[in-house]
Amino acid sequence: MYILEGAVESDGTVFEPRRILIAKDSTLCSFTMHAGSTVYIFGGEPFAEQRFMYWNFVATSRERLDAAKERWQKQEFPVIEGETEFVPLPLPKV
Repeated sequence: MYILEGAVESDGTVFEPRRILIAKDSTLCSFTMHAGSTVYIFGGEPFAEQRFMYWNFVATSRERLDAAKERWQKQEFPVIEGETEFVPLPLPKV
């Protein structure tokens, strides 16, 4: 699920906008949407291969994920037309 705006709550935890939430088991997909929230829900069979995620990056190996993070920090990705502000790579949550 991608939270575009608003928030969703699950088991007492509130998740804010611009978050991607992943459930590996459909029985874990119980949540409450706050008023005015917009979310996108995606589903389907899991990939056969393991996936690694960090922020906006998804890769088939930790090495590819680390390489993408490094490229982002060096600002080596193509610039999106009209965008002028660089968004730093978020620190990992402890």
